[in-house]
Amino acid sequence: MGGFFSSITIRQWTVLGVFNLMLVAAFGLLMRSMVIFPQTWLNQKFILHAHSHFAFSGWISHMLMVLMTMVVLRREPGECLPKRYQLLLGANMLASYGMLFCFSWQGYGRYSIVFSTLTILLSYVFVGMLWRAVGQALLSPLVRKWFRAALVFLVLSSVGTFYLAYLQATHNVDGDKQLSAVYFFLHFQYNGWFFFACMGLWHHWLASHKIEVSGGTILYRFFAWTCVPAYLLSLLWMDLPVWLYVILGMAVVCQNVSWFYWVVGMVPGVKRGKGIQPVWLRSVLLCVLLAVCLKLLLYVMALIPKFQPLTYSFRPIVIGYLHLVLLGIITLFILGFVFLNAVTRETPLTKWALISFIVGIVGNESLLLLEGLTGMQGVYIPYIPLGLAVVALLLFLSIGLLWISIFLGRKNVEGAAG
Repeated sequence: MGGFFSSITIRQWTVLGVFNLMLVAAFGLLMRSMVIFPQTWLNQKFILHAHSHFAFSGWISHMLMVLMTMVVLRREPGECLPKRYQLLLGANMLASYGMLFCFSWQGYGRYSIVFSTLTILLSYVFVGMLWRAVGQALLSPLVRKWFRAALVFLVLSSVGTFYLAYLQATHNVDGDKQLSAVYFFLHFQYNGWFFFACMGLWHHWLASHKIEVSGGTILYRFFAWTCVPAYLLSLLWMDLPVWLYVILGMAVVCQNVSWFYWVVGMVPGVKRGKGIQPVWLRSVLLCVLLAVCLKLLLYVMALIPKFQPLTYSFRPIVIGYLHLVLLGIITLFILGFVFLNAVTRETPLTKWALISFIVGIVGNESLLLLEGLTGMQGVYIPYIPLGLAVVALLLFLSIGLLWISIFLGRKNVEGAAG
């Protein structure tokens, strides 16, 4: 088994990662179809847990580990990573598949918790290995900071998981504490580990193409300093004291100001560099940029008392936000970065697969927003569940088409190399 994992190239790890994304989309489609065609032999809550846990470990964390290690160790897509990294990635993959099966079968049970804990422990090993490698690598100081902050937040996010496990082990049924623990994990995964890793990868690409962007250091400092207080956005349903609310407001303002200042300096620099080809790939990364802008503006709206119930009272709005970050920002960025750095080559299918995927994201967000807003007014639109199922089917088919594209692109590259 160790010999098998040792021989997998970065490009092949990427093919496997996108296959996992297709599995995530398949489970999403299954959940949406169960609303229309109920299945007594399947537990929708179990499928939801499998869907979300596998998305985090089998898709996002897997790909970030692969890409960060590739960048830090300066490996080419057709090369293998050092054996210890290969074995770690293989172990994480097996644990992720274990979670996918066990959560689907038993929900939060003995075996699913074992596999979930294993992925956390493996992430600690990865943090230790890459932290040392980052210190020795020829990286720009700014990229080094983004990467190390990402690793810190990866470890910090696990505190929420272990605290939730403690509450369940001690039979503590305090709903506020349990929800706070879940949101703690989600916040430092989404806005810490995922976001900071992606920003490190992007700044590495900018540096490798000699594109200087003003405001990069300010952006890092503001987001690093405000990541912890920004967790309070997840607790607006609690009665926060005024001084915490003021700190949260300052954090949101700092993030918005630093982000838009950085964007104003970054976009012209990228255009001058002309490093993003073809045009469709520029459009994909532009969608990521717009999605981050939308997320930050939603933070501002969440501070307005009139809109605060949207952040916690209406499940479609919460799900919409989570998918905006996971699909519209993190997933699209990873896919764009893979093609931008020639980890795999495009084929005639690539552009249309990504376009249909983006259409699916927009459709999903629009329907969830409509469902949430009409729900606030006590209005039920009967065809929204069907629409969400159709969109889920589109997302699954587009990722399937993209996986075929990436698989064929890998074959073309390996054939040319041979």
